[in-house]
Amino acid sequence: AVVSTQSTGFWNVSAPLLFSTFHSLFYTVLVYGILRPEKHIVTSYRYLKAKQSTKAIFGPNPSFMAFLLVQFVIVLVMTGVTILTYTYFILHLLQVLVLVVVVTWNGANYYVDVFRVSLSKSKRNKTS
Repeated sequence: AVVSTQSTGFWNVSAPLLFSTFHSLFYTVLVYGILRPEKHIVTSYRYLKAKQSTKAIFGPNPSFMAFLLVQFVIVLVMTGVTILTYTYFILHLLQVLVLVVVVTWNGANYYVDVFRVSLSKSKRNKTS
């Protein structure tokens, strides 16, 4: 089946931007307008506001609008990556290979850590 470039442009660019915008609006209204969590509950904005790296970039008290703007810029950058990897097969292949290597590395590290802990527990149980 032939896919038109207009349809492709919508699904690669406009749809993610619209989804991100609606998600941000929904999250903001739900969390800060309706639910209003207590001060001890960590939201994404409170978490980023407490980080030292965020304070170094945005000052001691970053505004919520700056937080939303940064999220939107991140979505724009990731949309650019999507367009590049969709357009160039070599970049797409490289991205998939990097993801496979990262996933394999993380999975292997997880199993090494789990087996190391279970092995040390079994050794402690045998010696006691």
